[in-house]
Amino acid sequence: MSLAALRRLILIGLMLAIGAALATAHHVFLTMGNLMTILQQGSLTGILAIGFTLVMITAGIDMSIGAVVAVTSMVAVNFLSYTKIPVLLFLPLSLFVGVVVGSLNGFFITRFKLPEFIVTLAMRGILSGLALMIAVRDSTGFIQNVYIQDPTYLWFGGQAGPVYIVTIAFLVLAFFTQLFLKRTRAGTNIYATGANPAAARLSGINTTRTIVGVYIFSGVCASLAAVFISSQMMTAMPDLGIGTEMDVIAAVVIGGTPFTGGVGDVWGTVIGAVFLALLKNGITVLGISPWIQPIVVGGIIVLTVIADVWYKGLAEAAAARGARRARDAAADGAAA
Repeated sequence: MSLAALRRLILIGLMLAIGAALATAHHVFLTMGNLMTILQQGSLTGILAIGFTLVMITAGIDMSIGAVVAVTSMVAVNFLSYTKIPVLLFLPLSLFVGVVVGSLNGFFITRFKLPEFIVTLAMRGILSGLALMIAVRDSTGFIQNVYIQDPTYLWFGGQAGPVYIVTIAFLVLAFFTQLFLKRTRAGTNIYATGANPAAARLSGINTTRTIVGVYIFSGVCASLAAVFISSQMMTAMPDLGIGTEMDVIAAVVIGGTPFTGGVGDVWGTVIGAVFLALLKNGITVLGISPWIQPIVVGGIIVLTVIADVWYKGLAEAAAARGARRARDAAADGAAA
């Protein structure tokens, strides 16, 4: 059994065990409303995490996604507050924020060979300031908390029957992204770029285009998440989305995409996002202080990385033993 399959089975088993414990501890947990809320929260993190997964498969990281959420939501709120442009016309312009930011991240990373963490962290700071600059303000100049009333925009935060629209969008996006990764040449190029960029370039892969492409996709996913988050909250402030990076990283790492790149997939990320939402929901349902959540998320990331390093060490040791046995067998054959 592969490591990815084993990890998924363990995660699903843990989710079932935690769910059973929470259902026993509190009757609210198994209600339809609460289960749909878990999926909704997992979907909001998951949309961000899908784009982040592709970045991490290339052995990169994108610390600007939270700030992209903030700027995109401010752009949308400005359109809603100061224009009469229909939502379906200005939404593509809002999503274009992610395209621009992703293109800039990819450009500086590939053109100047700068570390991904530094570039995207700097972009995070720039975008955080930009979100404050373009925020809607009242007559005295103070930032205004805009109450969103447009029914078309609020539809994105609504439900189709018992299921939230964001959950449907999340699953559709996950399906097509997984298909892209596993069934297209571009998807293969992403894996090759993350596994060994030098070898990928020698084999004819345009690693620059691949890296820029995954950062653009990550930015678009962040802008898309901004629409769903702000429509669900029915408002937006300049700090919306800032700080969500830890949850996204946790979901991707739990799902089986390591920081070293070259492996991972979207279905693992889907399970990781739902698992994280389940834990957070359990903390809320049990009445535990919400301040414990960052501790839990940070602890999960550390434990997952430790487990990955441990497994990698075992795999390398097993490969070395196999190589020694093969050499010994070849030497014995030559001697005979």
